[in-house]
Amino acid sequence: MNLQPLKLLVLGAACAVAVGASAAEPYGLSHPNFQAAEDAAQAAINHIHGAQNVNGPTFGGHAGRAIELLQQAQSEIAIADQFHQGRRW
Repeated sequence: MNLQPLKLLVLGAACAVAVGASAAEPYGLSHPNFQAAEDAAQAAINHIHGAQNVNGPTFGGHAGRAIELLQQAQSEIAIADQFHQGRRW
């Protein structure tokens, strides 16, 4: 089995996600720990996408739910960073 097309697909998906994430937060997060947490959440999402690409997308719906929760965590991290910057609502 030739894995080259699969590797390209996974790499392309990872790049697309990275571009989307950078578009949502163009300046990055101000606190290095929040940035590290956001990077870890994005890496986890990328790994789940990789597993879906190799093994099929569903995993009983749990993979998709995990991605949703990680994206929710990314949103909360960004809000926490805004509080750190003094932008309190």
